[in-house]
Amino acid sequence: MDMPRTHGYALRGTRCLGVQNWNARGRVNAIGALLAGALLSVVLTTANVDVATFNLWLERDLIPKLPAQAVPVMDSATFHRRADTIEIIARAGHSLEYLPPYSSDLNPIEHKWAHAKARRRKSGATVEELFRNQF
Repeated sequence: MDMPRTHGYALRGTRCLGVQNWNARGRVNAIGALLAGALLSVVLTTANVDVATFNLWLERDLIPKLPAQAVPVMDSATFHRRADTIEIIARAGHSLEYLPPYSSDLNPIEHKWAHAKARRRKSGATVEELFRNQF
């Protein structure tokens, strides 16, 4: 399994450092959306998620799946608030709302990601295997 370890041992007051890479593979980023508590769209990528990647997902994957006049709710990530992102959503006939800053506890998708990570740790599945059965 290529998950980083969540715990380690060190002398009290010193930082716990690891010197072994444990054959870790590259990071996989997930971009996703929930509708009524269920995953509506998930895209996995090994690329860094920037505004271009996010907007491409928004236009090609999420917006075609949204019901008419939906109100997407996003966190305060910088690229969620960009004019081009807002324009993509408005052009599709949707209005956009934002969660308060620093409120990941109010963000339902953060809870979904935490649950997915816990399932992955327990099962030893790859990220791809974990989401394959979702759609």
